[in-house]
Order: sequence, then C-alpha cells, then structure tokens
Amino acid sequence: MAILTWSNQLALGIESIDRQHRHLIDLANQLDDAIAIGADRNSIITIINDLVDYTVYHFQHEEQLMEAAHYNPTLYASHKAVHQEFVTKMTVIQDEVEAGIHPLSEIISHDLLGYLVNWLYQHILNTDKKMALSFINAVDAAQISIDPQEHNDIMQSNLYAALRESESRFKELAENISALIWITNANEMPIFCNQFWFATFNLQFDTLTREQWLQAIHVDDREKVRQTYKRAAKQRTKIKIEYRLLSADGKITWIYETAVPRLRKNGSFAGLMGCGMDITSQKQAETVLARSNVQLEREVKKRTQQLIEINQTLEREKNQQLLLNSQLKEAQMHLLQSEKMASIGQLAAGVAHEINNPMSYINSNLTALKKYVDNLLALVAIYEKAEVAANGSESLAQIKAFKKQIDLDFLKTDVLDLLEESHEGATRVKNIIQDLKDFSHPSNDDEWQWSDLHADIESTLNIVNNEVKYKAEIIKDFGDLPKVRCLPQQLNQVFMNLLINSAQAIEKNGIITLRTGTENDHVWIDISDTGKGISIEHQSKIFDPFFSTKPIGEGSGLGLSVSYSIIKKHQGDIQLTSQPGQGSTFRIILPIAGAVIDPIQEPA
Repeated sequence: MAILTWSNQLALGIESIDRQHRHLIDLANQLDDAIAIGADRNSIITIINDLVDYTVYHFQHEEQLMEAAHYNPTLYASHKAVHQEFVTKMTVIQDEVEAGIHPLSEIISHDLLGYLVNWLYQHILNTDKKMALSFINAVDAAQISIDPQEHNDIMQSNLYAALRESESRFKELAENISALIWITNANEMPIFCNQFWFATFNLQFDTLTREQWLQAIHVDDREKVRQTYKRAAKQRTKIKIEYRLLSADGKITWIYETAVPRLRKNGSFAGLMGCGMDITSQKQAETVLARSNVQLEREVKKRTQQLIEINQTLEREKNQQLLLNSQLKEAQMHLLQSEKMASIGQLAAGVAHEINNPMSYINSNLTALKKYVDNLLALVAIYEKAEVAANGSESLAQIKAFKKQIDLDFLKTDVLDLLEESHEGATRVKNIIQDLKDFSHPSNDDEWQWSDLHADIESTLNIVNNEVKYKAEIIKDFGDLPKVRCLPQQLNQVFMNLLINSAQAIEKNGIITLRTGTENDHVWIDISDTGKGISIEHQSKIFDPFFSTKPIGEGSGLGLSVSYSIIKKHQGDIQLTSQPGQGSTFRIILPIAGAVIDPIQEPA
C-alpha cells in the first residue's frame, strides 16, 4: 500500500528535481510497506540507509542549483537549514535502527511516518516550489508567495488518493482470501464483511442486520460469542473463540475466529476487526480421530490380552522345549555312548586278538619260565648237597652233568628275555585295556580340556590296530600342533570312525595317511586312504543319520553322522574329498581355543 502518491500536482517543472522527488516518495512508500508486512531489521535498515543517502544527494543537487542561480541568500540559508534539520533527524533514526537496542516498533512509529509524509509535502509544495518558480520565472524568491489553501488542497487530494488506494487493496485482498474478514462498529454492527464471510454465514449484504448475524450462530454458542465480543470491547484485548453456525438445513459449520479491538486516536473503542477460518473439516477429523482412538484403545486392550495369552502359551511351550531339549541331550549322550559301544563291539574280535597275542606268549613264557625255575631250584639243591660233602668229586660230576642237561648258559640268557618279553606283553595288554576304558567311558559334555591330539590319535590307533594292520600301512606325517581345547573322548570316537571307514574302504592292501597342521587359529587333521572312494551321488549324504553304503546288518549308518555332530559341537568343520577308485580324504578343522561356550583357561 502507498502512504504517498505521485501526481502532476506535485510536479515543479524542473525535470531533475521532479525525478528525485518521485524517488523520495517511492522510498517512503517502501519503508511503510516493509513495516506493515513485518520485514526483518536488515531489510528496514537497507531502506532507511537508501532514504538518507538519496535525501543527502537530493539536497546537495538543490543547493548546487540555488548557488548557480544566485538564489536569494536569506532564503537559501533557511532552505539549507531545513535540509540539515531533516538529515539530522533521519540520521539519528538510522543510528538507532542499526544499533538494535530498541524494538523497531518504538523507533519507526506511525508518528514518524506521519512526520515523513508531512515533511515531504511541505518540502515539495512550499520551499522547493518557491525555488522552482524563482528559477523558471527568473524572479527573486522573496517576491513569490505560495497559496496555503492550494497547498492544503493538493496535500489532502494526494492523501485521499493514497487512502483510496490502500482501501482498494485491502478490499481486494479481503475478497480473494478464503477466510472470514469482518469489521464491526462500537455497537457490534458489522460494517464490513468479505464475500467469504457472507457465503459462510449464508447472509446477504443488502439485508444484513445484527440479529441475522446472531441468528446464524448455533443457539448453544450465541451467548458465548456475545459475551466474548463484549469482553474484548470492554477490556480492549485480543480474543480467540470457536463457535458453530447452524444453517436452515441443519448443517453445522465450525468457525475459529481471532479478533482485535479498533481504537481511535483518543483511545475510544471503535469496534472489532476479526478474521475467522472454517475448521469444520478439522473438527470432523478430530471426531473421527476420537472414535478411532476409542476403537484403537479397545483393539489395544484386546491385543494386549491376546499377547498375554500368547506369552503364557509361549512360556509353557518354552518350558516344554527346555524339558525336551534336556531329554534330547540325554538321548544324544545315550546315542553317542551306544555308538561307542557299537564300535567297541565291531572291534571286539580284533581287540580280543590283539590281547590274545601277547597273552599267548606270556602264558608260553610263564610255562618255560616255570620249567627254568624248577631246574634252577634243582641245581640249587644239588649245590646245597655239595656244600655238605665239600670237594667231593662225585658231587662235582653230578653238578656238571646237570648243568649240561639243563643247558644252564642258554637258560641264564633266555630267562631274562622271557621276563622282558612278558613285561612288554603285559604293558601292551594294559595299554589296550586302558585305551578301551578311556574310549568306552561315558563322556560328560562339560569336560572341556586342553589335549594333545597326536596322543589321542595314537591311543585310537592302539584300539583299531587289529582292524587296520592287515589291510593298510599307517603313515604319519604329523606337524607341530599346540594343545587344543576339546572333548578328547569324543574326538577319539571321530578318529576311530574315520580310521575304521578308511580300513574298510581298502579291499586288499593300501595306505592310510595321517597328516596334521595349523592354519591361523585352527588345527587340521587329514585322514586319507587309497581305498575305493565314495561315489559322487553318495558324497552329499554321507553325514546323514542312518545313511550307509554297507550291506544291511554291517553298519548302523550313525558313525559319520555322530562324527559330524561332534565336530560341529566343537564349532569346527569336517570336509570330504573323494575320487571313486582312488580313495578319500576326510579333513577335520578345529579351533585351537575350542567352542565359544564359556570363559577359556589357557593350557598350563
């Protein structure tokens, strides 16, 4: 909107002066607009700086023209003084705005804008007009008089034009906004309402009365609206209110309204000015939302109860699962022990043969040893008789004859050999029995310990020796292995299963090679044979429970399945490489630190 409008009535006939006056009016209007729309401080500072700078430039231009025209010295001095007074006042305002100490509303008030308007009109229509007439008519400015009434008429005409423009713009804005814009007088009578207001209230402009306005409001809200407006008028305060309109067809429209009091310069109440919005959709949405919340609460309660019941069911199932897991763990231990005992049963004949061999020569040696001892005792008896008949030639002859008869020199040598051999056989029997005892002993899953895998392999070889020695040569290519945290008895069962399978895969004579090594934080054990190998279609099934390529009755089909479970329990891996007709290699990979199940204690 414009607080000043340029017209030909303001033109003085000097092009440069008129152009500068027009720009000054434009800057004043820019300042008014910036304040009206609430522009930021920096934008207002820029406009004020432009206004001050351009005013100084304009004043300097006028003063140069007056000096060049030898303008009346007295009037020149007063004209220049008026210039300086304006510049001083605007510079003070400029400094206050830039300092930012006080709010803009205190610095740039309506009084300041009124001063700016009055000063510009006085400057243009009085001092500058007298200067221009002096230049144009080449007369002394002191001889020129300005008609005050003409000055006032031009000023009023321009101010009225600015007011009409401002009112026109306000109405244009009010009529094109989807909001209820209205103004009342001090008697609560609407004196302006926009088209949206009339359309919403379903009223006509030419028949509008205060009663029609109130009747359009829902009967339950009328008194509230009336009292709210009275309070705003009495207390001179801003109000906010929600109320309903009720149309003839029963349609309800919700209105949210904000209004402020209009005050005259003397402070008296002139009416209210308000802006309202149709919030029916929002209210409907709130109603739907409230119903949805109630329904949601019901659903939440229902779902919560269902979840409680489900959790209770899950808790029962969890307890049942724990019980089943415990039973399954126990069954697995029984299965593991059964597989061990099945393996022992499978090896029983061979183990018996292994024990029988040393026991046979121990028995034979003991028989010979008894005979040797009897002879030695007889010799001792003869010596004792000889001691009675010292130096008796007949006794000496008898001793020599008996020594020859029992071959004493051979007896002395052979008796030591028999004792050594018997001791060796007894040790071997003891080791076999101990290995069998260790192998067949029921294992406990908690018995994790640091073990020497090479010693475990040697122990297993003692047990399966009779199964292997007639078919295969054992080649050991052991690397340098650290102790491994494991379940040794269970790993021994894996070694035994793989060694027996390797021996059974060799039809006549072959080689079983054992290799070990380390890679990063794992150890590996390879058990290779030169047997018949495993067909490709069977390789993917060999670790399945009860799968066996052996004839019915010769294998349980659990050996490799149990071995697989044991290695997985160690968080390791077991891999197969096989070529039919060339042999197979099983690689066992184990973490040195064992399965991650509890804090690990390093080996001593």
